[in-house]
Amino acid sequence: MIDFHPGNGNGDAKEWDLSGSIRRPKNHLVEYDWVRFDHPISVETRRLDDWCSEANLKCIDFIWMDVQGAESDVIAGGRNTLSNTRFVYTEYSDQELYEGQQSLQAILGLLPSFEVVTQYPHGVEGDVLLRNTSL
Repeated sequence: MIDFHPGNGNGDAKEWDLSGSIRRPKNHLVEYDWVRFDHPISVETRRLDDWCSEANLKCIDFIWMDVQGAESDVIAGGRNTLSNTRFVYTEYSDQELYEGQQSLQAILGLLPSFEVVTQYPHGVEGDVLLRNTSL
């Protein structure tokens, strides 16, 4: 069990629900000051390796990893799975929007067999497609 911090907005954006994370918000509170994280909830989590083992998945073509700053948590819990994954697509930010959020360079350091295929948009934050060079 872990605390999940769902985002909620104020004013015209009071129904905002696109910024939730298991990581506590940090610079997100400044960059997007209209988003609030007022009511954390307790949720059950599972390691990626455990889930894939139980599902008997040996090789994965593509993982879409949009985890709002918790990329290092997924990587730590999915080392075996990721070593057998051809492509990973993830959102990233070089700002610490959530406590402990890793920059793109740090994510690449955690995934040494992966290389950048392309970034969307090209710049300091956005989405990135990574390819496992060992497969």
